[in-house]
Amino acid sequence: MMFGGEQRDIQTQRWASIVAIVAMAFVGLACGEASVWDPNGNSGWNGGGKEDSGWLGADTFEVAAVVQGVVRQRTTGDWSDLAHDTELQHQLVDTQLKFMKNTAEENGWRFNQLADRVTVTGISTEFDTVIVEYEAVTDMLGNLRGSNVPSLDDINPRQFVAAVPAEPGAIDFGDIRDCSKTDDSHSAAAYNFHYYFQPSQPACSLEVTDAKLTITQVFGRPKTYPEYDRLMQPGDDGFVGFSAALVPNRGDNDPLSRFTAHKRMLEDELNLQGEEAPDGAFVRYQWVEGGVRMVIDLYNPTELPWMGNFASSFRKRLSTYTLVHYNGHSSYGTKNLLNDTESYSDGYQIIVMHSCQSYAYYTRQAFRAKATASDPSGHALADVIATGKSSYPSGSPPTLRVLLKGLMEGMVAIDQGRPDRAIDWITIAEKMKSATWGDILYGVAGVRTNSWNPESVW
Repeated sequence: MMFGGEQRDIQTQRWASIVAIVAMAFVGLACGEASVWDPNGNSGWNGGGKEDSGWLGADTFEVAAVVQGVVRQRTTGDWSDLAHDTELQHQLVDTQLKFMKNTAEENGWRFNQLADRVTVTGISTEFDTVIVEYEAVTDMLGNLRGSNVPSLDDINPRQFVAAVPAEPGAIDFGDIRDCSKTDDSHSAAAYNFHYYFQPSQPACSLEVTDAKLTITQVFGRPKTYPEYDRLMQPGDDGFVGFSAALVPNRGDNDPLSRFTAHKRMLEDELNLQGEEAPDGAFVRYQWVEGGVRMVIDLYNPTELPWMGNFASSFRKRLSTYTLVHYNGHSSYGTKNLLNDTESYSDGYQIIVMHSCQSYAYYTRQAFRAKATASDPSGHALADVIATGKSSYPSGSPPTLRVLLKGLMEGMVAIDQGRPDRAIDWITIAEKMKSATWGDILYGVAGVRTNSWNPESVW
């Protein structure tokens, strides 16, 4: 059974949890001085730098795209300061962008629903409504055919328009019902309306407008590596290595199904012996080869001290572990797992989101949280393993085995003076793809400019 975007695992989401925003071409829109908002909070940011998520995929390549649109919103409640608050304006744009998903897929692209940066090119008001003109830079994944990334000239078309909802206050349950198309096992609701959005449905009367997307750059697939020097942390007992937290969510039918599958992989395939923590919260495995040690804590979703609040427990792991692995639903991008800046450690981390379409939903959340003044992209401190399409719970243990083995083999090779044998990220992604089945589009974000390489060791 698929999970993530395809599962209704958060049916209790309230209508108020989503602001369905949109743009309309507005006659007489007043254009002010353009302002650029940096999602990483750098004042004076001029819009330069990265325009992508630094993705390297097993069978995908990444492009940068600029979306031009107009979005309007009544200035009530949380939106009361919209005309003056650039962060609110960015949030508004983010919410509108997700409605481009289905049109992008019709054109062969997997669309990242969070913008890398937003330039506000004009603001005006009409009564209690603010209208924002903008350009947003985001990125998309395309399927790799063969081993060569296409050039920009090879991509046709490079531009398309997508109909997006036009008025946040005008969207109601009737619009969701009439302007969506689902399969037999799912239904549209406020929190997933963008996922099933089909404004061409005969009964749809929702006001829409066009947002224009232009592909501006194609990124290559260089050979880069995990930051092994940051993974090989020295211990007091002479070993080097890192600690990993495996935090599977509850299974759909059996609450322990994901936990049990990962436990079986660690014990039967990696031949590790675990020791249960006194409070039963996790099972600890220690994998030692030569002078390298990897400590792996597998958390039991039925024994977490924050029972009933899985997100709080997951975020706790972000603060203390170098590698954090999630297996569960994406819930259409609504989970509060990676959007709390204060939850992360200050160091380099590998974050694995084995859930449906996590590239589109969660990669940029991690980069926004890990960004610093010296690294506004957040890429230096986070490598995020994600999926471009829907994944399966059964695919998590075999792909995790590939990842853990690859990192261990790389650290051991370096420890033995053979850094040339350390495995790179593209190879890890390709091995993850081969370890399971389905068109999942495994890859790693934030790694295209990683600094470690075998030559740097010498």
